[in-house]
Amino acid sequence: MIQGMTRFFVRLCEKYLPDPYLFAAILTAITFVLALVLTDFGPIATLQAWGGGIWGLLAFTAQMASIMVFGYAFAKTPAMERGLAWVCGRVRTPIQAYFIISFTTAVISWMVWSVGLIAGAFMAKEIAKRVKGVHYPLLVAAGFSGFLIFQNGITGSIPLMAATSGTFSEPMVGIIPVTQTIFTSWNLFLSVFLGLIVIPFIMTRMHPKKQEDVIELNPSIFPSDPVVVVKNKKDMLPNERIENNYLLNILIGGGLGIYLVLYFIKGGELTINSTNMIFLVLGILLTPTPIAFVRRCAEGAGTVGGVVMQFPLYAGIQGIMVTTGLASVIAGWFVAISTATTLPIWTFISVGIINMFIPSGGGQWVVQDPIMLEAATQLAGADYARVTMAFAYGDCWTNAIQPFWALPLLAIAKLKAKDIMGYLVVVLIVMAVVVIPVIYLWP
Repeated sequence: MIQGMTRFFVRLCEKYLPDPYLFAAILTAITFVLALVLTDFGPIATLQAWGGGIWGLLAFTAQMASIMVFGYAFAKTPAMERGLAWVCGRVRTPIQAYFIISFTTAVISWMVWSVGLIAGAFMAKEIAKRVKGVHYPLLVAAGFSGFLIFQNGITGSIPLMAATSGTFSEPMVGIIPVTQTIFTSWNLFLSVFLGLIVIPFIMTRMHPKKQEDVIELNPSIFPSDPVVVVKNKKDMLPNERIENNYLLNILIGGGLGIYLVLYFIKGGELTINSTNMIFLVLGILLTPTPIAFVRRCAEGAGTVGGVVMQFPLYAGIQGIMVTTGLASVIAGWFVAISTATTLPIWTFISVGIINMFIPSGGGQWVVQDPIMLEAATQLAGADYARVTMAFAYGDCWTNAIQPFWALPLLAIAKLKAKDIMGYLVVVLIVMAVVVIPVIYLWP
């Protein structure tokens, strides 16, 4: 059954799924039309909402680009390359490869989502070089699949914002502590059962039965690192001595490292910015020379084109959804048919749908969560915490088929969205089958 479903969706995506940039462009057109039909905004006003929102994700774009550059530089340090080689060297068969990479990235993503976002790409490259017969598109999809539980982990933006004082939700329902969201029995069960058992197992079941259908890694897409000849110090020019002096790495990396320690001692949280600084500090300290770190960052910068090009389109879509009230209209449909017990389920589904248009979890939370929490206050017996976590799961759910989050992984793995999306559609279906009953039935 899984094999047949996989073949169907893989062929469908290979034939019809456009490049992620065109996907975003088509999604923009659909959003524009929906705003005209479902809201009171006319063409000019909607156009202004679109243009006004284009740079709404500029800071987030820079953060994601930094993750890719500094994460790449960190992953290419000698220590990390040896560590990855050791972990990936334990893998002996394709089936082990799919399971281990999905399992590992799920654990990492649950703890630090931004690290899990790119870890799968580097593991997939390393495993594909070592294991014969592994289907590279499926391996990369497995590397991304672990990321799909990040919002229910300890760095998930939705439950953390709900637990933070001063947010818009506090006057409505108060602060919702993480003991009622992340660390509830049902969420911990789902994290383990879905992220560490079900999804890794499903990935192993999608390996092509016919050997001729297996697409192995083409080593030529990853050229070998250029050989850098390091001169003896006595033969170096003054500028070359500075470029190859590790003391500079110690001064810069060590100084930023001390700042990070003080930041966390004073109660600083693990955010995208602090994660980027961790990558930066470790990349500098673990790279032998300053000029070597510069070269690694330059290589990593070659992967950010898709992010810089496509994120403004998604920001424009978000601008339409928010300014015209289209997101509220769609959310309102689901609230209208909800009861106290079904509100978490309809929250999960509605968030999953709107996530296709506003793929930034924090941005969507600001737009849609007030509607869902207001409904929870009006429906006697509704569980605010469960609605919040249903929101988090819905945000993760359709990330499986939203190219927005896969862009960093695809850029590093040198694949296209259509190469992995068919496998992730199967994961999408499985997630719904597992998550909805638990949200509804768990006491």
